[in-house]
Order: sequence, then structure tokens, then C-alpha cells
Amino acid sequence: MLKEFAQYLVSLKDNKTYNIHGDTYSDHDLVRIKPHIDRPANLSVSGLDSIVKLVRNELDMFENLPVFIRVDDARTVSVFTTYDDMMCRDSLYTAKCDVPGFRDGFREYEQAIIELRSKFSPGPGVDYLLDLLSRMSKDSGVTTRDNGVSQEVEARQGVSLKALVQVKPRVALRPFRTFLEVEQPESEFLLRLDDDGNVGLFEADGGMWQQTAKASILAYFEDKLAEEVKGGKIVVMM
Repeated sequence: MLKEFAQYLVSLKDNKTYNIHGDTYSDHDLVRIKPHIDRPANLSVSGLDSIVKLVRNELDMFENLPVFIRVDDARTVSVFTTYDDMMCRDSLYTAKCDVPGFRDGFREYEQAIIELRSKFSPGPGVDYLLDLLSRMSKDSGVTTRDNGVSQEVEARQGVSLKALVQVKPRVALRPFRTFLEVEQPESEFLLRLDDDGNVGLFEADGGMWQQTAKASILAYFEDKLAEEVKGGKIVVMM
């Protein structure tokens, strides 16, 4: 009795198939065990120049060519190979931009000045805002007049002096939002000032700056890796 039970348990390990209405069924779940293949670990960097150096020095190590450089967005680039014999790709490198970026919204007077001098490329828009803010102080009384299209700010200094300043509704700026190896894209920002003197900046280009940044990154790689691209070893894409 015990022997028969043991034989029954052993028989449970056997895979049995059944043909039902022309289809083949198994009474066990079959799992394919993939063969082990050594693959490179993805390396993360913060600059486009690092990607160029890595590709130039390690391209000959890869048998599966071409290698693709894809501009995922204005702050991310990924590098990977084409398919191998197992129909798999190797993810090689990833570049993630570590510049501060831009934050929509209001900021206090002092914070606005610090950001304009440290988080934006110099230009007429920055000069205009710094000049506008220089006419205001935390000790000044500030009154705003807004008709929905343009805005006027009245800065009262002392007792008698009053200055009425016409505020531009849109200002062209180049905040640091993408990799520093390419030119920072210019876009328009809505400028608002509240009664407390806080400065509001809001993106007003519908995100088109990201397309400009991606095109600049693509052009950067096509220039730096021109020989490899021409030889068909590298494909740059968005």
C-alpha cells in the first residue's frame, strides 16, 4: 500500500498532455528557463559630453550595431544597442540633466533677484526684470493696476515720490532647463506682480521650449559623433 502511494506521488511529477478538440493541454505549467547571458549594467551620467566620451571609447566593444542615442526629453538621453540573436537590446547609458530647472509661480522679491542672477542665462529679459525690481524695495508701498492685458505698478518711495511703471505682460527668458552643453532655449513667460511685491513667472509657450531643446541635443550628438553617424555605427533620434 505504501509502495503504491509512493509510486503515485512520483507519477505526479510526470508531465501529461491531453488532446481536446484539436488543442493540446498539459497538466503542468511549463516555464522556459532563459539562458544566462552577461549583459552590461546601465551607467548613469549627468552630461552630454560624458555620453560622447563613453561611446567613442567603448563602441568597438559592442557587436550589435548600430548603437542608438535617443533624446527622450529635454532632460534625459538614453543609449542602447540594436537587437542581438536573442532579440534583446542592451541598455548602455543614461544621461539625466542635473541643472535646477524652472518653477512656475510667485516668489518673494529677494528670491526673485537671486533666481534671475543664478538660474537664467543673461539677456534683455533678465536685464528688464532686474531693472524693474530695482525700482521697488521691501520698504516701498506697492500698488498694482491690472486690466487683464497689461499691468501697472505704482512704487511709492518716502512721502512724495511716486513712480508709475508699465509692466510688460510677457518677457522672453532663458532659464537653465536642459543640458549645459547646448544653448538654453528662449521662451516667453507671463509676468505678474502682486500687491505685496511678489514676482510671478509662468511659462507661456505651451512647452515648445522642450522641442527646441531636444533638437539642440540631437544636433549636438550629430556634430560630436559625425564620423560614427556617417559610418552607420551610431543612430541619433528623438
